[in-house]
Amino acid sequence: MPHRIPLLRSLIRLFFADYLRLVEPDSAEHLRPEEASFLIPRRDLSNWNEEDELGVVAEVPTRRDETVTVLVQVEPEACPPAEISDRIGGYFLDLEIRYCQPVLLSVVYLRGGRPGVHLESAAVGKVGGVEVLRMFYTSFGLSGARAEYYLDRPEPLAWALAALMRPARLSPSEHRKTCLDRIAGAGLDDKVRLLLSRSAEVFLELGVDACIHDRV
Repeated sequence: MPHRIPLLRSLIRLFFADYLRLVEPDSAEHLRPEEASFLIPRRDLSNWNEEDELGVVAEVPTRRDETVTVLVQVEPEACPPAEISDRIGGYFLDLEIRYCQPVLLSVVYLRGGRPGVHLESAAVGKVGGVEVLRMFYTSFGLSGARAEYYLDRPEPLAWALAALMRPARLSPSEHRKTCLDRIAGAGLDDKVRLLLSRSAEVFLELGVDACIHDRV
């Protein structure tokens, strides 16, 4: 599964505006994602562990000429809020302090978690065991989300992500065919279409693995 995570991060970067419309639709209306600047994580941040796999980090201008930092973390399995806080809460705070601007955080789960998009929160600061600071983030559980809904979406990224989801009406073979046909029939650049198709093939393989895993 690990090699799917870098692939998903690459797709999110390439289709960043799509991702925001799918996962952060209310915020996306106030942003200019086509002007996003992607950042390379700095290893000198106090809460960054080089063994961790950090997600996509970008600075995105707003329609009011302000700037928001967007962090998209991709996880192989669902994590409880306390674990998310331990894993990336410190880095979340470091980003706010370093760039002096709000951080919009979302966490994508390849397996597990509540299906689809949900608002979550986790404590990131305590004094004497008393919570004094809480971060809010959006979770996106892929494996249990309904594939048909995302196949009907207009965003190309949604069609590739649908390959990681569970169809409600389609058989596995119909699901596979619909995902690939949706991509093949889109008016996209040939290189982009090829990337999406190959990504969907990889994700469909993972989807089969996930179904087997769920039944064991």
